[in-house]
Amino acid sequence: MTTYDVVDEATIAATPAEIMQALLDEAAGRSQWWQPDLRMRQRGDQPPTEIGAVVDITVNSGQLPQRWAMVRFSGRVIDFEPERRLVLDYFDGDFRGTAEWTLSPADAGYTHIAVRFMTDPHGGMRLRARFADVPSINSAVMQKGFRAIERYAAGKRAEAGE
Repeated sequence: MTTYDVVDEATIAATPAEIMQALLDEAAGRSQWWQPDLRMRQRGDQPPTEIGAVVDITVNSGQLPQRWAMVRFSGRVIDFEPERRLVLDYFDGDFRGTAEWTLSPADAGYTHIAVRFMTDPHGGMRLRARFADVPSINSAVMQKGFRAIERYAAGKRAEAGE
């Protein structure tokens, strides 16, 4: 079985609080900063800051034919430390495994962000994964997301007059 262990990192112009707020806004449907590459929605009323909360994720890589490009999976929050760490256990859909988001303050107003994607393809994804460079696609989506968080946070600061 194919197993992926991919780490994507960046230092972005946003604080850990701004990054967590961006993720919460996206999951709650209050923003669309990561779309069309990734759509994340919390299931029910439980926000991703609570252990046991479920988030449904759809990735549109755009690097495969349309019928193959959509990837769906669901993650349950298994660990959360405000402004430091968020861990999801992928339990349903095209992948099984975990994703761990780690935030570390860098220079003033900057944060080092690392996301570790440790998964196995599941179901039809096992076949699809043979024809796609899953680690590269995952990294491309994450890097776009990091830049999108940066833009979203800058927009929020501008709205607040900071």
